Amino acid sequence: MKSLSYISLVFLLAFLLLTGCETTRKLTSSISGTSDTDELLTQVPSEEQKEVHEAAFNLQVAEEKLKLAEMKAELASLQKKYADYQEDVANKNKDAAEVKIDLAKLEAVDKANLGEKENNINKIADLKAKILKIEADSIKLEAKRDTTEQKINGLSQQIEEQETKIINLEAAGVPEPEPGDVVKQDKGPEEEKPSEIKSEEPVTQP
Repeated sequence: MKSLSYISLVFLLAFLLLTGCETTRKLTSSISGTSDTDELLTQVPSEEQKEVHEAAFNLQVAEEKLKLAEMKAELASLQKKYADYQEDVANKNKDAAEVKIDLAKLEAVDKANLGEKENNINKIADLKAKILKIEADSIKLEAKRDTTEQKINGLSQQIEEQETKIINLEAAGVPEPEPGDVVKQDKGPEEEKPSEIKSEEPVTQP
């Protein structure tokens, strides 16, 4: 009984596997329909494929314009980052200036021997340390801002080149197909014409 159940299970799995393979085959066949069309298209003379050439040209132009749009989107993102870094640097400079005012006031008080000396020294040290930290952060932000600026300059140059490429491509237009440009079918080896068959000369015995 167990053997019968096992055999039934094997047949069921085999059926499911075959069904899945057939479904996959049909899906692959439907996807590869374009390839079949392309293969048949090779038998059509090039001068009769004007619409095909125009469509291919329009696709090429569209792809180049998409590249340009993506470049400009990336440029806008970099410009936003640059502006953010610039704002952050300005804020750090303002913060440092405010702390320096507090430091100058406290140092003036200390020089006049006003307030508690030890307390003045500690506060002055804390303010100087705060200024150093702000300035260090500002230097890091300036480095990020400057590297972003370099990327912007490089990408701007690429955008100009891409725009020129598109202008030249559209100005050239759809390339004219060469007349008689037909894909030749493979032929078997040509048979030797009767006139080309060499007759064997009789061998003369000495």
